[in-house]
Amino acid sequence: MNASLLLDNVFIWSLQIALLTGIAALLPAVLGMRVPRVKLAFLQIALLVCLLIPALRPWKEGAATGAVTVSTTVVQLAQDGMAKSHSPIPVARIVLLLLAAGILVRFGFLLSGLVRLRRYRFESRPLTPARSWGVEAELRVSEEVTGPVTFGFRRPTVLLPAQFLSLDEGMQDAILCHEILHVRRRDWLLTVGEEFIRAVFWFHPAVWWLLREIQLVREQAVDRAVVEMTKSRDRYIDALLVIAGAPQSDLAPAPLFLRKRHLKQRVASILKEVRMSTAKSVSAFSAGVTLVAASCWFITVVFPLHAAPQIATDAPGVTCDVRGAELLHRDPVLYPADLQSKGIQGTVVADLKLDSSGNVSDATIANGPDELRRPVLQSVLNWHFAPGAGATREISVTFALPAAVNQPSATSVIRPNAIIGGVGGGIGAGVGGGVGAGVVAANSVVKSISITGLSDQARDQLSAQLPVSVGQTLTVDNFTSLVSVVRAFDSHLAVRTARASDTEIAITIARGQAPQLVTAPPPPPPPPPPSGQLPTTDAVRIGGDVAATKLINQPKPVYPPLAKAAHVQGVVEFQATIGKDGKIQNLQLLSGPPLLVQAAMQAVQQWVYEPTLLNGNPVGVITTIDVNFTLAE
Repeated sequence: MNASLLLDNVFIWSLQIALLTGIAALLPAVLGMRVPRVKLAFLQIALLVCLLIPALRPWKEGAATGAVTVSTTVVQLAQDGMAKSHSPIPVARIVLLLLAAGILVRFGFLLSGLVRLRRYRFESRPLTPARSWGVEAELRVSEEVTGPVTFGFRRPTVLLPAQFLSLDEGMQDAILCHEILHVRRRDWLLTVGEEFIRAVFWFHPAVWWLLREIQLVREQAVDRAVVEMTKSRDRYIDALLVIAGAPQSDLAPAPLFLRKRHLKQRVASILKEVRMSTAKSVSAFSAGVTLVAASCWFITVVFPLHAAPQIATDAPGVTCDVRGAELLHRDPVLYPADLQSKGIQGTVVADLKLDSSGNVSDATIANGPDELRRPVLQSVLNWHFAPGAGATREISVTFALPAAVNQPSATSVIRPNAIIGGVGGGIGAGVGGGVGAGVVAANSVVKSISITGLSDQARDQLSAQLPVSVGQTLTVDNFTSLVSVVRAFDSHLAVRTARASDTEIAITIARGQAPQLVTAPPPPPPPPPPSGQLPTTDAVRIGGDVAATKLINQPKPVYPPLAKAAHVQGVVEFQATIGKDGKIQNLQLLSGPPLLVQAAMQAVQQWVYEPTLLNGNPVGVITTIDVNFTLAE
């Protein structure tokens, strides 16, 4: 996620928090939520929802629709012959740095507060004579504090100001009761957490207001409990007024006994003695939480966070325009080298038919150079639009000759990369299909696992599900499990392996087939098709999930008795060539347990598909087929 997108998400999240906080501020009054402890629980849930907004709903995910943009740095030669580069810092990055600097300053302030509290405790003296309250917390008198302060979790400490000793016994008991109730409620931990939140959102006024309101309502709840325990409302109010008359200093993250701005609300709350039945309190609380949840859902729909777009790296000189449609992901568009060498360029416009899931089921070229139509159609058959994008879409792909093309020393032919082989007579496996030269042997140590083409959030989710980790030995079994997990996560992903050393292997997971360049003489170019048509003799490659939607006859395989007796189960994967009539013409094994291969092959050879159309004409298809054998528990 780049700096600009990250800053946009910070702004959107801040807007979501502001709107949700505004709604949460109105609901207690509207619902008659007057009991402090009920209102406190409601506001704490509202704060928690604000913090969890990014995890509560999936982020809106876009797709890159154009060619990759390469940023350059202007280099000037100084008088001394040294090169100087001038690369302005983006505004988004500057703003993010300022936000981060503010967070560090706030955390520094909290750290200094903790250091001060430790020093005050060290310089203080025990309260004498000892009180019975001292059983639950260490009571000490400090010349440095102007009001009672409670802090600490394992060894809670209450620092009392020097003027505490001059108060009468009733006021002293009221103050000590207040502080010990904070100890019993473990409010120190909540206060520290709230100060961390304040530090992170130091720039957000709505968060500051919500935290101040939570602190006020917490003190009101403790005030109520103190009055009920001591049965001395007047003496407690007198203690509040005495403490309010002393100068105050901020001792964050320790909560103060009283903040002057809260005095009026706290005294009013004590005098009102508002009571609500349990049933009414529960109903008001439940209604408030429900409305907050509904508001959160609505706000995140209207103002969604944006995930990093799925990157489709088109060939240099290629630009795609999807007319504002939302793409979940797509295959890149290639620009054949032989067409570039001939100077062929232009714009191809295609009409796409989409199924209910957003997959492209048919494509027709409306206009454009004949030679450039096949690269477009080959790519768009694996495009996946967001559901609800409509039954048809029009897209355009522009091919412009690159300013400079680096010519390789030998002609390069794109071939799919092989995945894994070794045991079982060279069994291979791959998500997305395709077997070529350079098979990598099993039982190697995994040196690295790279996941590309996904958003940060999706990449983290997939990484957590992988059954193989760096440093683990890669076998046929755990590689088959890896393929199954990746396929289940997204059937458009491909798994590749490459030799890193004699004993190590590198795994790459990416969208599409991630072709590998292999030096070989190029095949002779096919004769140009008639205008407005596309050659239908060559098979096109489509994803296995797209092909699966076209199945019209699918006989089920018979589970081999020997495999069942041996408790063998797993996935058998084939690369299949489907003819124009929808029948299987060629079937090549990619991976699978040997005891299950024959049964799967006999069944798949009988499968029949709905013909795949290009320009309204049926064409042959190359795809992958998975047959999953599972033993009943």
